[in-house]
Amino acid sequence: MRSWHEIGSVLGVELMGLEPGDEILGRNCDWIEGWLSSWFGARGALVNSGGVQGFGMKFDLLHTQYADDISEMLDKLEAVRDEGSKFNLRERSVIHVRRETDLTILQRGFPPRNYAQVRHSSVVCDFGSSMIPEQLYEAQRLRTLFLFSEGNFREVPRRVFLSFKYLRELDLSGCGLQGRRALIDMALPQTPNELQTLPLFVVGGIPDLLLLERLDLHGSLKITQLENVRDTPYIGYCGLMKMKGIESLGLYWGDNGRCCPSIDPEDGSPFTIFQERKQNQSPIRSDRFPPDAFEANYILSCLQPHQNLKRLLVKGYPGFSFPNWRSLINLTSVALIDCKRCEGLPTLGNLTLLNSLLLQGMHEVRRIGGEFYGQSTRRPFSALKELTLIEFPNLEEWLGSHSRDVFPSLSKLIIKKCQKLKVMPQIISNIQHLELHDCAACLVDYFQNLTSLTILVIDNIENLSSFPGAFPGNNPFLTSLEIKSCPWLYSLPTFEDLTALKSLTIRWCEKLSYLPKGLQNLNALESLEIGDCHSLMFLPEVGTRGSSNLRTLSIENCSNLTSLSMGMKNLTSLEHLIIMYCPSLVTLPQGIRHLSALQSLTILGCCTEFISLPEELQNLTGLHSLEIRSCPGLEALPEWIDMLISLRSLAISECHSIRLLPEGIEYLTGLQHLSIQDCPQLLERCRQGTGEDWPKIAHVPYKHIGLPTLRHPTEASSSSS
Repeated sequence: MRSWHEIGSVLGVELMGLEPGDEILGRNCDWIEGWLSSWFGARGALVNSGGVQGFGMKFDLLHTQYADDISEMLDKLEAVRDEGSKFNLRERSVIHVRRETDLTILQRGFPPRNYAQVRHSSVVCDFGSSMIPEQLYEAQRLRTLFLFSEGNFREVPRRVFLSFKYLRELDLSGCGLQGRRALIDMALPQTPNELQTLPLFVVGGIPDLLLLERLDLHGSLKITQLENVRDTPYIGYCGLMKMKGIESLGLYWGDNGRCCPSIDPEDGSPFTIFQERKQNQSPIRSDRFPPDAFEANYILSCLQPHQNLKRLLVKGYPGFSFPNWRSLINLTSVALIDCKRCEGLPTLGNLTLLNSLLLQGMHEVRRIGGEFYGQSTRRPFSALKELTLIEFPNLEEWLGSHSRDVFPSLSKLIIKKCQKLKVMPQIISNIQHLELHDCAACLVDYFQNLTSLTILVIDNIENLSSFPGAFPGNNPFLTSLEIKSCPWLYSLPTFEDLTALKSLTIRWCEKLSYLPKGLQNLNALESLEIGDCHSLMFLPEVGTRGSSNLRTLSIENCSNLTSLSMGMKNLTSLEHLIIMYCPSLVTLPQGIRHLSALQSLTILGCCTEFISLPEELQNLTGLHSLEIRSCPGLEALPEWIDMLISLRSLAISECHSIRLLPEGIEYLTGLQHLSIQDCPQLLERCRQGTGEDWPKIAHVPYKHIGLPTLRHPTEASSSSS
């Protein structure tokens, strides 16, 4: 582990105030990366301002002096980490970057020598505290302030805005604000204020919107609890239209945006994820009266943003219709979520830069017609690449546009929980990613002529009995295919032309009695999963023509499966073989000795006739993991088990007929993990120190011998490594 001096040399800063033997710990590395990537390139680290007596109850992040090149800083940080070190601090140390750009580390909880020099700070209050350190108010030229609280701020102290007149970034999204007057309570001074970024604005009433009008914000803005704006007279509000710098805008009624995708593509940073987690853990507010739909419509129309906006998210909007915001010509991403009263969709087809559209939770929409595309639009949705429709329970018709060239750029389409939808436009674009979930079977017909798919998911299409025509076998570029929860599906078309297919999953298709023809041609196939197909009696061969690339084969819960004629001699690349809950399967497939690359083998839930492991297994000298569970007929482990020289993990459970361990297990010198559960006769013989078989397993470092852990028949078994 590198010393502080070495780390300082790499980062090009002076690290002072440390003992010679101090080491860098990896406790809060995500915080460091989050700050570096989220803060305009600010330098800093997690610190504790509570002193030795604080026991970590209060933390500060103190930052100053923008770095000239954040990319260089991150590269240096990664270089240090790649060499085995973590750039981080002790839990109760302090980092303070002074205006002279020197990095001063003050240990044992001492505060910065001069709070007035602090320019960037994060206050993290734990254990129900919601106090901002008194000394921080000395930093009157504070530029950036992030607030977090394990407790809940009921309101931001008025002094924040009276003291910090030069704030450029205020982030409150991690402090769980509550109450109608939760945010600022008109505390912003009348003197000029430099606040530029305010990621979260919690509305307590009309005055808050008037306050927002006085700010000139940039970047991302999330306005929540808009249901608190009631009894609105005409106020001529146009605050957002003046904010030319806002690129991402989220408008939320109700639950503060829980379980909702972010409209800001940068919100995936560790720092922002922490903020969202903190907010989501705060109590959900319940309104005494539901918002008025007409009032909500007026409020939304007043919140029209500037035309520079690129990303818009509206969630929980309780109005009946959307305002016509024709000026938002620069939108690239739109998400309308849980607008359950809306009876129609806004006109979006005229947005020539729109590339992502999410529509979810529109319960009152029964028809999508020409208004969606725009009557005068020559090429509706000309740039749209991703379209998602989720939870339209009453949607019956989705009509096309007057223009034949609709969705010309669409590459990804997801339709989910639209059970009544029977009519939709014939989309002729080169869709590559298609998902149909919880829909009527007739929707599949609309895609039967597609030949450009690379990913296809068919899930919970209850009335689907067969696929139309050659679909999906007519998509030669298909790499991933999932067919799940289609209980009436009894046949599949030939797959012989799917030569690019890498992953095939078929589950919960109870009527499917045979797999499609052409599996032997799928030489690119790497993963094959078959589960809960109770009418299947045998599996065809895979990869008999040429070499096979199959690496994972999983057969689960197929109650009538009696044979695995998989052409094992061709599966020379197979690494993982899982056979679970196939009670009619009497033996493992022939030719298993040819699986020279096999690393893990899981056998679970076999019939009582399965009494021994086939001798062919002893040829699998590369096997790392062997898991045998719920095989009541298995009488013994073979004496040749010592031939499995690479075995690292062995798990046995619910094999009541096994009476003793073979002598050969003592010679498995590489065995690291041994688990024996619910095998009554073995448990006694493997008792530590006194059991007759204890000398055979004493050399294994990690052993679990005792009661079994709970397992569900449908859960995939996880092999130890």
